[in-house]
Amino acid sequence: MSSLLDNLASPDYRPPRGPECGMALVLAAVDDKTRKTLLAALDNPYAPSTKIAQALAELGHRTSVHVVQRHRRQECRCHG
Repeated sequence: MSSLLDNLASPDYRPPRGPECGMALVLAAVDDKTRKTLLAALDNPYAPSTKIAQALAELGHRTSVHVVQRHRRQECRCHG
């Protein structure tokens, strides 16, 4: 019986996939104009993630600031 540590050390180990990225879900749900604007905001280092999440909430997409930050740091499934 292998231990968890043995499994993690294996070169064949791949972490289980989690749920879809929240930003990917929003990007798929909005129209082209909104998608382009949102992508520009995500790429703007001066646009705070809190304000992006707030703007999405105003559009009816309840997304946490953590989802926005994780996507911007490329630590989500979109970039994994």
